Amino acid sequence: MAAVATARAWPLVGAARAARDRRVIAWVCVAGGIETGLVGFAGHSKGLIVAAGLGVVALLAVLAPQFLLAMFLVAGGLKEEPYLSGFPIDLTVLTAAGVILAMARRSLDRGGLPRLPPAAALAAALAALVAASVLWSPLPEDGLSKALRFETFTMAAFFAPLVLVRSRADLVRLMVFVAAFSLLIALTAVPGTEPSEPLTLAGGHSEIELALYATAGAVASIYLAMATSWRWRILFIVPAAVLAKIVIAAGSRGVLIGAIVAAAFMGVQAIRRARAKIVPIAVLVAAIAVVAAFGTQLAGSAAQKYQGFLFSGDTATRLGKRNFLLDDGVALALSHPLGLGASGYQGATQFIYPHNALVEAADEQGVLGAALLGTLMLAALRSSLRRRGARVTAESILAGGLLIVVISDAMVSQSFTQFRELWFAMGLALALPRLAAAEPQQRGERSRAVARVEAEDARGQQ
Repeated sequence: MAAVATARAWPLVGAARAARDRRVIAWVCVAGGIETGLVGFAGHSKGLIVAAGLGVVALLAVLAPQFLLAMFLVAGGLKEEPYLSGFPIDLTVLTAAGVILAMARRSLDRGGLPRLPPAAALAAALAALVAASVLWSPLPEDGLSKALRFETFTMAAFFAPLVLVRSRADLVRLMVFVAAFSLLIALTAVPGTEPSEPLTLAGGHSEIELALYATAGAVASIYLAMATSWRWRILFIVPAAVLAKIVIAAGSRGVLIGAIVAAAFMGVQAIRRARAKIVPIAVLVAAIAVVAAFGTQLAGSAAQKYQGFLFSGDTATRLGKRNFLLDDGVALALSHPLGLGASGYQGATQFIYPHNALVEAADEQGVLGAALLGTLMLAALRSSLRRRGARVTAESILAGGLLIVVISDAMVSQSFTQFRELWFAMGLALALPRLAAAEPQQRGERSRAVARVEAEDARGQQ
């Protein structure tokens, strides 16, 4: 009878071994493609670089879709790196194509497209409205370009977590890559050339993007410290501290305020979640003490910028010098309730956007556009705050922290049609209910499979 059970197990073992061999061969091909791309880069062969890049992305879409998604989210910072300055393919376009390919493959591979949350219809409706608003845009060419970016890159960022993140393991892998890429960007940051840019992306001129990527990496690292075993926690606490220091030193006041609120939220939720509450309380108190005692040293050259923001009597200095953009945006929204069309704000003011996502939507897509965007933000926040079971989950803390950071930044900077991090965070928050339901279902399926095998063995022994 034992021989019968062994014979029945051989097909399973053979299939697992064949799958492993295929993955090994695919990873060898990835390594070969990267080497080919490096050779083409050294030899200034654009065709070789493009062919190698496309091949590697196609393989990674199957092998490691979370890697591609993480790279897509931070592509704006990575492509500013000097060592990628000669890369002939736009990294955002390349990784977006890989993410879309990975979503298509995952949808076909696991029983079709997963059931989307009802709030996803709000995103689809807003996408349709942005596309339609090109019809009455005062700058149709600019409006079309803006709408196309929104329909492709931004919507890919929103739907990617709904399709590619189907388990806690998928989310952990994704956050590991986000933390790693964010750390790479942060560690290669350079001092800015202007007093308003204390620390910027290497090769770039944006302290806001640097602070935003560093904050996302810090939030991801904190999540990993909560979601993994205690042996790994110190490994993720260290990059979280390094990235937090970069957030302070970058000098982006809007991102810093959002990061402080997010840190407070995550700290309180971590205390509520922990069984031994003394540990997160001690970590939170220690972090506050370090910032209070060494805040000026941590800020470096950004300290003067923060002091002017907090203590200056000049309202324009304290609140920022973009108030006129917001004032113009509010005036346009009130006078054009149906919206001016895609890029309508730019056509009316000669500035690209009003540095407020809701005002931009109201200006260009009217009251309906602002209502759709605002309702989607609220739905994502509600989903991240909803408790699942008796305890607060690490995943809800992650989604809530990310949403606080990106929504805060969207209210003082960014264009809602190009702010991929905002849309990713909303998609991730809306994916949490399915993520929570998938774990016990997967465990139940494994248990039932084991039970079936044991029953068959028992019948065979009889």
